Formats: sequence, structure tokens, C-alpha cells
Amino acid sequence: MTKVVLLQHPRERDVPIGTARMASLCLCNAELHVGLHWSGSRVLARALSNPERPAVLLYPGAKAMDVVATPPRVPVTLIVVDGTWSNTKKVLRENPELAALARYALAPTSPSEYRIRSEPKAGYVSTIEAVAQVLAAWEPDGERFQALLRPFRAMVEGQIAFASRSLAGSVTALRGPRSRAVSVESDDRRIESPL
Repeated sequence: MTKVVLLQHPRERDVPIGTARMASLCLCNAELHVGLHWSGSRVLARALSNPERPAVLLYPGAKAMDVVATPPRVPVTLIVVDGTWSNTKKVLRENPELAALARYALAPTSPSEYRIRSEPKAGYVSTIEAVAQVLAAWEPDGERFQALLRPFRAMVEGQIAFASRSLAGSVTALRGPRSRAVSVESDDRRIESPL
């Protein structure tokens, strides 16, 4: 069974729509740690010290192996750096032990469902989506890891619904009781706009 160690950049810790914490809560064999400097830490030392479960890094790169085409032959400790792409690059620069690990890259099987946060490239996905896809590829009965995405999808839909209600409420408040209104299409939602 793959062990998942999520190393979260400190700026992501308080982001209410982050997915690393959600992934760590949904998986029995996962742990989440927050920080920027991991070299010499007990967390990283423990992740790197088990020869029966070697550590690998989920992160794209020139020498990264494809998750599906070249799965590991033995159980591994999958290290996932969580944060914006800019922040994760900084974590790797600051931690040569992480950057030196064997890398795996994910070619997502479908576009990201993380519609409330933008990714810099179309092929990028959220942390929880990446973990679910890797575990689906590496674990027996991998399809069971699709269940990880249920709370993620509910969170995304809840945020979209909240934004729609907030937007509609603020437009209604601006319109006032005697103003005329016209319908305007915006982001696939129908809202009222004052004239």
C-alpha cells in the first residue's frame, strides 16, 4: 500500500479551499505536514528512511517517470508537495533532498474539476485529484480512490453556489426597489444587472 506524505507550503495552510488537508483526512495511510524547509527534519528523515518503502516525489520534471506507464514495482512513500506552482518550485529549490528523489509525473486522465481556482496549464490538477489518480493507477482496486473526489466535488459545488448567491444578492442590493433590471449572462450563470 502506498503511503502518502503531503508537504504543504505554509501559504496554503489557511486557504479554505485547499485540497491537501482534505486528502490527508480521507486517506488512512497519509500524513500532512506544513513547512518550507524540510532538509534535516524528522518528517523527511522518516519518509526517506524505510528501504522497504522507498520515497518518490510526485512532481513533473525532465527525468520524471509516467505514473501509469512506469509504476513502482514495490510499495512506496509518495511525497506530494502542495501549494501554488510557484510555491512548490521554491520548496524544491530549498530542499535538495526532495529535489533529488526519483520523480513521477502525472498525465491527468481528465481536466481538473477545481473550477474555483485556476491552474497555470490545462493539464494541471489539484492535489487531491492528483493523489486520487496516482493511487487509482498504483493500487489494487484503484477505482475505490475515486471516492476521494466526493468531498472535493461537494466543496467546489458549494463554493460555486455560494458565489452565485453572493453575486445575485449584491446586484439586488445595488439595484434598489425602483430600478429596472435586465438579465445578463455571466460565467454560465444568469444574474440580474441594474440599468
